[in-house]
Amino acid sequence: MLSCVGDGLGPSKSTKHTTAHEYDPSIPQNKPTSSTDPDLTQKESNRWIWQKPELVIQKLGNLDNKTVVDIGAGPYGYFSFIIAGKTSAKKVIALDIDKEAVNFMKDARKLLPDARRDKFETRLVKPNNPMLNPSEADVVMIVNTVTYFEDAVDYLTNLRTGIANGGRLVIIDFKKRTTPIGPNTAERIAIGELEIILKTSGYTNIEFDDRTLEYQYIVTAYK
Repeated sequence: MLSCVGDGLGPSKSTKHTTAHEYDPSIPQNKPTSSTDPDLTQKESNRWIWQKPELVIQKLGNLDNKTVVDIGAGPYGYFSFIIAGKTSAKKVIALDIDKEAVNFMKDARKLLPDARRDKFETRLVKPNNPMLNPSEADVVMIVNTVTYFEDAVDYLTNLRTGIANGGRLVIIDFKKRTTPIGPNTAERIAIGELEIILKTSGYTNIEFDDRTLEYQYIVTAYK
């Protein structure tokens, strides 16, 4: 099963079972939840610095008239709202297994400009199934989440049916070394291990980038 950690960091997202996101109504949309570690809280609030969302979105490639799927988008739809609000993507589908996360993102959609609101969609999905229609997605992104799949090969194999031929899968997750933020190193997937998982799941033309982000790698694979 999957504990969606699209915007969550640190201890509150360290288990591999389905959990509800922790919400604080005082936190603005696109801000991650706080942590019991005050130093981590400060680093989470600076996510735009350490995760460089604009550079990450560039790694998604040309999004003109594309359908983008964000797996584990909750709790606040960090990347989903940026892509919906600031790119030329045709549609953004924010997936999460947490009903609270989906409801929050659905409600927050009203904050998007009128012209972009209709292209944002939320879906409540199953921990072991992204529940996409065949060839529905042109680009799929999985941020801070792949390490929480109970069976990554099974999940990513099923995911392929929802990706159009030639479509891209982009995975962003923490490097398997000690970093100031992120889960315990034992809960991380090394980039070499992820390569094996992707090849076993049927993906091709796998590209690796462990330089753009200080704490994370960016892996792109194709159907």
